[in-house]
Amino acid sequence: MLESDFFGQFTSAPPFGDEQPQFRIRFAYVDLSNGRTTIRIGQYWSPMFGETPVSLTHIAFPLGYGASGKIGWRFPGIFLYHDLTVGKPINVQLQLAAFKGSGPIATGNGRDTTGNIGTGEASGLPQLEVLLNFTKKTPNLSWSGYIVGHLDWKDTLGTGVAGGDVSDWGIEAGANIAPSKLTLHGNFYYGKGLGQQFAHITQQGGVAGATGGAGAGARIRGWGAWAQAGYDFDPHWSLWAYYGMDQPDAARFTNETGGTLARQLSHVGDALLRYRSGRYALGLEWFRAATRYNTGPASADQVALSVLYTL
Repeated sequence: MLESDFFGQFTSAPPFGDEQPQFRIRFAYVDLSNGRTTIRIGQYWSPMFGETPVSLTHIAFPLGYGASGKIGWRFPGIFLYHDLTVGKPINVQLQLAAFKGSGPIATGNGRDTTGNIGTGEASGLPQLEVLLNFTKKTPNLSWSGYIVGHLDWKDTLGTGVAGGDVSDWGIEAGANIAPSKLTLHGNFYYGKGLGQQFAHITQQGGVAGATGGAGAGARIRGWGAWAQAGYDFDPHWSLWAYYGMDQPDAARFTNETGGTLARQLSHVGDALLRYRSGRYALGLEWFRAATRYNTGPASADQVALSVLYTL
């Protein structure tokens, strides 16, 4: 499986280099499966990516991603999927994953003279996640739910320097229920030092005003949650409403580090009117984001008309 997009960085300066789209790999993996058990080797979403909001405008970066409780990222690693039940009223699947450590550039860089080794890589240890997924489908009702745990390690002083080792963790739960024409879904997370998973309003080490650099980023704690409701009026027309928020514990961060979080609270709202016909979909979408910075609040609005064609 190979999936790519044109979101790669530019390789040279204007007036020519900035006009050439660069391919970027999103997924690149191979599956080994006997039907009930699958081993996936390569780059794929971490299990924390979980439930995803519906949108026609926000696809590559999903609706509310990194700003309202929708977290997770793509990493190279090994992923195991095993169906614990087969042919039962409720299907239960176990997912295990070990993938590359990740984090901001270490304070002082340690022995890394290039400044290109992150704190997760410097630890020499992987990120680990375990997920239990539950699903059930009937003619009148389908639902699913999951719970996932996360653990990782970071060396905040970089390679070859004693001390600076920290461990970070997180837990997430989500659900999707679809009775008849109505769909309700969302998720909640809580954790510590999950910036590399797009949590804590995507804040890691080196946040504004924080002492301890990357080590301070590893001490960010917080939670986020989102929910979305959708209703299908007929096979073509549907209406969707979304709301989510992400709230790092700014007061605790200040008490523990003496620093100040640059982004302290985020709210995201969205409404989508969607029309579908075959492989085509047309959507009129309104999006609003409000963020409380350490310098004060700010907000932004977007109205978008999007067309999607599925191959």
